[in-house]
Parts: sequence; C-alpha cells; structure tokens
Amino acid sequence: MGELHIEECDREKLEYEAIGLNKELILKEKETEDVLKELLFTKRLVEELKSKLQKEEAKVKSVSDHEENVNLVTHLNVVKPFREDFNSYHSSNPGLVLIELKRAKLILTKTMHDLADRRASVELLNKKLAKERIELEKTRERLALSCWKISSLEEELNQTKLRLHVAKCSEIQYAIDGPSDITREIQRKISKSEHFRKIGEASKSEISKTISEIEQTKMLIRTSDMWLDAAIKIKEASKASEAVALADVNALSDHDNEEVILSFEEYTALLCKARAAKEQSEKRVIDSMLELEEANLSKMYISKREEIAKEEVIRNKKALNEAVERVEAANRGKVEIEEALKKCRPEGHKSRLKNSSHNRRSSRSPELNGMNTENEESNPVSIGQIQKSQLLVPQETEAGMPKERNSGSLGHMPKENEEGKSCSKKRKPFGFGRVTHFFSKILKKHPTLKKYPTFNLGIDRL
Repeated sequence: MGELHIEECDREKLEYEAIGLNKELILKEKETEDVLKELLFTKRLVEELKSKLQKEEAKVKSVSDHEENVNLVTHLNVVKPFREDFNSYHSSNPGLVLIELKRAKLILTKTMHDLADRRASVELLNKKLAKERIELEKTRERLALSCWKISSLEEELNQTKLRLHVAKCSEIQYAIDGPSDITREIQRKISKSEHFRKIGEASKSEISKTISEIEQTKMLIRTSDMWLDAAIKIKEASKASEAVALADVNALSDHDNEEVILSFEEYTALLCKARAAKEQSEKRVIDSMLELEEANLSKMYISKREEIAKEEVIRNKKALNEAVERVEAANRGKVEIEEALKKCRPEGHKSRLKNSSHNRRSSRSPELNGMNTENEESNPVSIGQIQKSQLLVPQETEAGMPKERNSGSLGHMPKENEEGKSCSKKRKPFGFGRVTHFFSKILKKHPTLKKYPTFNLGIDRL
C-alpha cells in the first residue's frame, strides 16, 4: 500500500511538471514569434534606409557631375583664346611666346579676383535677402496685430452702439413710467438695513444678558469666598474649643494626684459635654466640606457660563460685521444705480422730474434716515455711513465691560474689589442653615450642577 501511494504521488508530480513544461513551451513560442516579428520589422527598416541612402547618393553624384561640367565649361571658355593665341604665335619667336604667357597669367589672376569679388557680393546679397525675409515676417505679424486690433475696435464700437440704444430705450421708458423702479429698490434696501439693525439690537441685548450673568457669577464667587472664610474661622474655633477641653481634661488628670474626687453625675456630665463638643466640631467640619464642594461646583458652572458668554459675544460681533458689510454693499449698488440713472436721464426731463421727485422724497425722508436722494451739489450721505454710526458703537463701553481683563483667578476678584472700597460695613450674622438654604435654591434653578462630580478636598486643607 505504501509503495502504491508513493507511485501515485510521483505520477501527480510528473503530471504537474509536464503541465508546467507545456506552459513554458507556449510562453517561449510566443516570445520567439515576437522576436521574429521584430526581426522582420528591423529588416524592413534597413531596406528602407538602404533605398534612401542610394537615392541620396545618386542625387549627390548628379549634383557633383553638374558642378564639374560647369567648371570645365568655364575653364575652356577662359583657356580657348590663350590656346588660339599660342597656336598663332607658335611659329614666331620664343620671346613673343613668353610675353603672351605673362599676359595670360595676368588675365587669369584678374579673372580669379573677379570671381572672388562676385562670390563676396553673392554672399552679401544672400544676407540682405535673409534680413529682408525677417523684416517681411515682422511686418506680417504687425499687420496681423493691426487687423486684430481693428476687429476688436469694431466689436467695441458695436457694443457701445448697442449700449447707447439700450440707454435711449431706458430713457424713454423712464420718461413714460417714472422713477418707480428706483423707489422700489430704495425701499428694498431700507428694509434690508432695518433687518440688519434689528439683528444688531438683538445681538446687543444678548451681550447685555451675558454681561449680567457674568456679574451674577462674580457675586456668587464673592459669597462662596465669604463662606470659605467663615468655615475656616469655625474650624479654628472648634480646634480652640477642643484644645480648651483637652486642657480641662489634663487639669483634671493632674488634680487626680491631689485626690480630687468627682461624683458619677459630674463625670457623666463632663463626658456628655466632651462628646457634644466632638459632635459639633465634626458637624462643622462636614458642613464646611459641603460648602467647599458646592463652591467648587459653582465655580465650574461659572467658568463654563463665562466661556459660553465669550463665544456668544464673538458670534454677535461677527454677525454685526457681516450686517454692516451687507449694508455697505446695498448702498454701493444703490449709488451705482443712481449714477447710471443720472447718466441716462435726458437734460430736458430734469426740471420736470425734479419737482415731482422732490415731494416724493421729502415724504420718504424719515424712512431714509435723513438721506437726500436729490441730485444736488452736496455729497449724499449713504445708508452704510449712518448704519456704521449707529451699529459700530463700542460694545464694551455700552455694556459696561472693562477694557482690560485681569489675568488673576476668580478667587482674587472679590478681594481686589473690596480693597478699593473705603467704607466698611457691618457683617450680618452668618449661619450654615442660610448657606444650605441658599445652595438648595441654586440647585433648583440650575439642575445641571448636579451632574458635575464633587471634589475631594480633604480635611487637612481646612
């Protein structure tokens, strides 16, 4: 059985290997096909390049043959007269031959110089032609720019004509209908300004409410500080009473050596007094701890209320700024409309429309907050300026807030206010019953204070 299992495993391995080899063969066949395709493509490119090279070589040969023919023709044209002269004088004396040769050399040198001069002149002409071509291109560009400018000017002229036509139509409609559209827009902007003014007044009222709440919290902090002072004094008094009681006990223990005998009733009375003093001291300590916890809770609540008030003040300031910006934008739009109407209004209708508009605008003057909409020489006061003078009053001076805030703790605030007072007042009798009654009222008014955790201040702190 083991041998059969091994043979089956070997067969499976061989089958897997055969499948893998088949896949590799297929991949290699694909790679060979790709390589053959690339080779065919490269062969075609090589053949094309060879054909191009042959064509270029043929062109070069034809050009060189043409140049050689031209040079031969020029040489023959130059040398023919010399040969004729030489043949004519060949039979004459050798001195005449030398003279003719010298003449031929001079003529050749002259012709060479003439050719060089002609080449230089040809090069100069080519340079001039190139410069002229560049100048022609520049002139073409300038012409194109000028054409574009002319087309843009024509478009602007057409637009101005359309605007003039629209303005004339609007003048005719204005003369027929009257300034009803202007009055509507002015009324709409006045309503917007009133809305923004209401928003500003609401924000101011919210700021005053927050300031009053802050003052109430300051008063609560002062009362809590007073309670703390009273609790500390009560604790000191309890410690003093305990010390007196201990001194009495020590004195009694010292008198035991002198054989001071107390009755059972006196001993029980002393024990009851000591227990009552201990219980009173413990009650006072517990009451002072409760008062401290309540004061801490009130401080936390006050700090949270202060943070909320600050956030509300910042939001109200942002709302005021946004309202002022909107009013300014509305005023700008109104002024632009008035200026456009002034420009579009014809001169013939001015005297007729001034009298009619004067009575209307005089009746609306209290709505516009003293704003003159007539076309007078004096500069008109905009709604934005009046809104700024009414809305952008310093909020801190109106609400009675101090300009600078002290960075001290809340506990030092009532002490600093009490130092500035010269007159001294008599303190009312203070009791723990009143304190607990007062805090129960606060907890009824503010049930959220019950959710905050109490602070374990410890008896050693007292």
